[in-house]
Amino acid sequence: MIQTANANPLDKFRLGIRDLIESLMIQRLEENDRIVSRCMDDPAFQDTVFGRLAQEIFETVRERETESA
Repeated sequence: MIQTANANPLDKFRLGIRDLIESLMIQRLEENDRIVSRCMDDPAFQDTVFGRLAQEIFETVRERETESA
């Protein structure tokens, strides 16, 4: 994920991690049943959540890479 964030702009990063985020959400289903179910059943909500998660991950990776350089 870190390599993907460093090698791509945000739009391509989002495409590259969509499956990973969905997989992580399914793993957390037991702990967050309502929110994960809504993400899986409501495409508009899923797009909003996914977009925000992808942006947060992307920015965090880029900030950490800048700090360590």
